[in-house]
Amino acid sequence: MTYGTGNSGNYKKLKGQTIQVVDADPAPFVGAWASGGNLSTARQGITGAGTQTAGLVAGGEGAPPGGISQGAKAEEYDGSSFSEQNDMNTAKTTASALGIQTNALVAGGISPAGTFALTETYDGTSFTEVNDMNTARTNMAASGIVTAGLVFGGLVGSTLQDKTEEFDGTSWTESGDLNTARKQLAGCGVQTASIGFGGDTGSVSALNEAYNGTSWTEVGDLNTARSNLGAAGLQPSAIGFGGFTTANVAITESWDNSSWTEVADLSSARREVSGQGTFLLGLAAGGRDNSNVSNSTEEWSFPSVPNVQEGQVWVLSVSGSNSVMKGYAAQGTASWATGGALNTARVRLAGAGTQTLGLAFGGASAASGAGVDVSEEYNGSAWTEGNNLNLARRSLTGAGTQTAALGFGGYTPPGNVKNESEEYDGSSWTEGNNLNTARGYLAGFGTQTAALAVGGGKAPGGFAVANEVEQYDGTSWSEIAEINTARYSISGAGTTTAGLGFGGYTATTATSNTSEEWNGTAWTEGNNLNTGRSYMAGFGLQTSALAAGGGPSRTANTEAYNGTSWTELNNLATAKRQLAGCGASNLIGLVFGGNTSGASHIANTEEWTTPFAEVDFDTD
Repeated sequence: MTYGTGNSGNYKKLKGQTIQVVDADPAPFVGAWASGGNLSTARQGITGAGTQTAGLVAGGEGAPPGGISQGAKAEEYDGSSFSEQNDMNTAKTTASALGIQTNALVAGGISPAGTFALTETYDGTSFTEVNDMNTARTNMAASGIVTAGLVFGGLVGSTLQDKTEEFDGTSWTESGDLNTARKQLAGCGVQTASIGFGGDTGSVSALNEAYNGTSWTEVGDLNTARSNLGAAGLQPSAIGFGGFTTANVAITESWDNSSWTEVADLSSARREVSGQGTFLLGLAAGGRDNSNVSNSTEEWSFPSVPNVQEGQVWVLSVSGSNSVMKGYAAQGTASWATGGALNTARVRLAGAGTQTLGLAFGGASAASGAGVDVSEEYNGSAWTEGNNLNLARRSLTGAGTQTAALGFGGYTPPGNVKNESEEYDGSSWTEGNNLNTARGYLAGFGTQTAALAVGGGKAPGGFAVANEVEQYDGTSWSEIAEINTARYSISGAGTTTAGLGFGGYTATTATSNTSEEWNGTAWTEGNNLNTGRSYMAGFGLQTSALAAGGGPSRTANTEAYNGTSWTELNNLATAKRQLAGCGASNLIGLVFGGNTSGASHIANTEEWTTPFAEVDFDTD
């Protein structure tokens, strides 16, 4: 290769010009922070609950002259901006919050009046005082939901706390103590599976402990010891960000249930920041930077497309080793690999989430076709059973993420199509408002607060084929424009403004290859699947979707959609139909369950990953 006269093969002369010199290869898929809407009132010592698109922050201490007088303030975040809500009953700073935006809890904290055991719940409108904690404290961590909450660590006067308390929706009960008493730690998870990390034990700490519902166990430490940091996620997959060492830091680390890895920094170093959301979609709000109390908000996201590009070149230079000039050539060929098996083998189940944070729910586990209520979570390697659906059913569909999912529609033998809709918060399922049209074998996609229900079957077996489409706004379903070709056992991908419906059976029980695009207003026919089929798994975006498996004859066929046309790619390892899937794009995802013959319900999971081909050009 030639870089110019006299430079042929001499890559070192390019250092500092257009090619970076790095001490680690760039990762194809990495998260990043971006600016969000500012808080209405700048505060430090703030606490938060909920998600990136439906968050709540409360308490804290403003800049003088407001100070603690601003510690009763509460604000809701809608994914782009904050709006002030009704105040808490008691102003406080360094309290701890848990739950979701419409059902949250704030406990503990401090003000000039003293350290509090107070607990207040929030219903989306106002705060109500409920039973106090057993131990008054501040600077503790919290996790879980209002009916199954957890607080741990903290400070009373000058005494560090190791105490843990569980909340059941009514009262607090003491549970197993932390191994190391500390204040100003971060935490996330659910009541039976949480982590608590960082903090101050007399000096800043890197300690990390995992809770199993009874006791704490020391696990992998943070790379950077610090206190007053924020957190988002669950026990298997989390991020910790910001904090204080000997100065404020912007460091972000990701947790994979084994160890921490440094990832992209916050744009501004700060401590006493509010943290909420998931490992994939997190939120950091407020805090204190190096000179001021902050109103800044940053949103964490994990991309559905690679962070690297074809043709990207860099020099890897590690102390004690030869420097290597490297690059990414053409994107590698995606393929399927075996993942962890479901605990319950089943067919006609639903899915939500991503390859490393997946959710499987419902389905049928026996040849009789009886529905099940089983719900399982995937952490990138294994499935764990969670709390069950309220209604056992098969042939339902889903949307959303592992911690904010939606399950709707379905079928219960012998002959009942269902309109029930349930929401999942990462811990339990709650019944919501029903679909207007009961149906099974339908497609679903979007988020918990913005989803579409497409097509389906309105009678046993699906033969009263539906062209109805309904949109969910987080509260209720409303009918919108119908698909052009009525179908059941249809699959889908995308969002409420850019969706895709593909495959299925038509009214004549003919297998369809039809693909239709939704623009938020109307459906338009696009280029067809190469292989018409039904009962397949589908996931991704309108411009980056994947279709895998299907029937009526079981197939291993995989096709990717790029917004214009479908392309056949590497097949599944096992031909199957009536499976489910989840994933953010056609580059990375997951399929699970299904059957390989009439009575062979399987627990098989396959992971779909698109690598990048790395090329080494030269070594010094």
